[in-house]
Amino acid sequence: MRTKKILTKAAVFCLLFVNVALLNAQVTIGSAEVPASGTLLQLKDISNITDDSPNATKGLAMPRVMLSDKNQLFPMFLNNPANPDSGATAEYKANKDMLDKTHTGLVVYNVVEDEDKDLCLGLNFWDGEQWSCVQASKVGSAQFAPVDCADITVNGVYVEGTPAGFGNFLTVNLEVTRPGEYTIFAITENGYNFFVSGTALSVGKMTVNIPCQGTPANVQIDKPDFIGIELTAGCKAEVEVVAPIAEYALNCSNISVNGQYVKGTALTAQNTITLNVTVGKGGSYNISTPATYGIRFSGSGVFPSAGTHTVTLFGSGTPTVNTDFPITIQTNTLAGNDACTAEVPLTLPAMTYAIIGWGTWSFDAAQRRAAFNNAAFGPDGMVRMVSFDMLWSATNAAAAVTAYNNNAKKPDVILYFAYGASPNAALTALLADYVKAGGSLIFGAVDNDAANINILLNGIFGSNPNNRASNEIAWISNTEVYQINNISNCPIINGPFGNLAGRYWGEDNLGTVIVTELPPNSVQIASARSASKLLQNPNHSVVWYNDTYNFVYFGDCTGVAGSALEISSSIGWPAVYVNGIPQAKLYGNIIAQQWVVNAPLEMNAVAWAVRKAAVSGINPH
Repeated sequence: MRTKKILTKAAVFCLLFVNVALLNAQVTIGSAEVPASGTLLQLKDISNITDDSPNATKGLAMPRVMLSDKNQLFPMFLNNPANPDSGATAEYKANKDMLDKTHTGLVVYNVVEDEDKDLCLGLNFWDGEQWSCVQASKVGSAQFAPVDCADITVNGVYVEGTPAGFGNFLTVNLEVTRPGEYTIFAITENGYNFFVSGTALSVGKMTVNIPCQGTPANVQIDKPDFIGIELTAGCKAEVEVVAPIAEYALNCSNISVNGQYVKGTALTAQNTITLNVTVGKGGSYNISTPATYGIRFSGSGVFPSAGTHTVTLFGSGTPTVNTDFPITIQTNTLAGNDACTAEVPLTLPAMTYAIIGWGTWSFDAAQRRAAFNNAAFGPDGMVRMVSFDMLWSATNAAAAVTAYNNNAKKPDVILYFAYGASPNAALTALLADYVKAGGSLIFGAVDNDAANINILLNGIFGSNPNNRASNEIAWISNTEVYQINNISNCPIINGPFGNLAGRYWGEDNLGTVIVTELPPNSVQIASARSASKLLQNPNHSVVWYNDTYNFVYFGDCTGVAGSALEISSSIGWPAVYVNGIPQAKLYGNIIAQQWVVNAPLEMNAVAWAVRKAAVSGINPH
């Protein structure tokens, strides 16, 4: 049986090429000269034959094909209507293994790019099994929209003669218009440059950090030339190279933290820290804080000479807490004090209060409500907060239950001085749920109302078989004064309206309700023992608070006055507010007459309540 010989067009070309090679083993096209040694075929541009430099005006055009399958040698015949060669197709199918191997090295220019089939645009060679790209990468080059200077941030301090470190880099916000590989340079010609390379994977916004390399040579402002990205017209990013580090020391005694700090509100140019620095030798400086609860401060520059200088650190970021916190100031000084601590004063958010009670003996009294002004509870007040507004008020227990249930929004603080509004079971159940959910409650008892007060205390803190509250027995007079405990770290005794440790609180009438047994996690503010009641158990309390349930207790809802004449008079009501300012007042019986601080103590209690409400209250802040 004779074997059929197959002769393809490619085979015919190969035979012709072999015949030429037999006549002349080395061939130059475009010139009569002999190719370089070791070269079978050389192409010469006759338009520039006198110049061997790379200035030719013509090149080699490879066959342009439409590849359709990475693993087929002749897909251009199978899918290109311009070359319908069914014979070649049949021959290829019948002799695929032999043709695949014998055509290793075949080079074509593919005009079709198909990512699904892993086919790339451009030069491809057949490696014996599949088509492979000649390019170094199939990804291609990324393209970006022009970059504005506002999208370029210079990070770190650049010091003459000091090698760049990890903190020296440029941050560039890019808009990717075409994914691909990129290389970005920023060249300064001052001993240091910036370089980065990578891959942009998708169209859209992208942030790139470009590390610095080298050592700044001269003190100057550099405007690096960018390669790899285009800057918008007029944009010229600036990098300042400063003198070597100064010798200086921080003065921690005169630090000022400026501006308003509110949780969730980004800092502005008004949020700064200023402090004095004693400079021994001029030079550059870098003073900053670590990021603390979402914010940081930083400042850098040059001290031109020795002496005292004031430095301003500018803040950035957004506070994440509702409480004041310390922040550490750090420096790069080579000599002297290099660290201080400053307190960042947080402004509490806008909050609301509700009032239960009636008349002069409640917070519904105009004199007490006048204390909730901006000077006391406002952005620049003694208690810094955005605002403190009344949500509702009720003069009795039933009205309080209705008002509470009819308002979807719950008050951050309830001010309940119970004159005319003794607690009952319904109000107790509501208030128990309220404080257990984080609400802050300030309560003042009605004279001789121990039975109803036990309902309230048992409802909030759990039943006590001995009951906690009992009516006072008046031994001498109905105007007793009780000394406030000397606990300077108690936030209600020592608050924004004064340190009241060792001073006095006064009842306003016979019948103060004392508490004989405090619930767990409670603190006594004033004992029920007084100069007129020396036999009273000092463990019994007339003023106390509980930190678990944000609860403050006064044994009497004392009357309030608003005249300056009340201050020096021993008669009248013990709580005095003049133009909204809480005042001390002379008060008490002949045996125990003292200056009482009912009003400042009440406002310290409210200040404590709003801080608790802001951090862990019933409403999220």
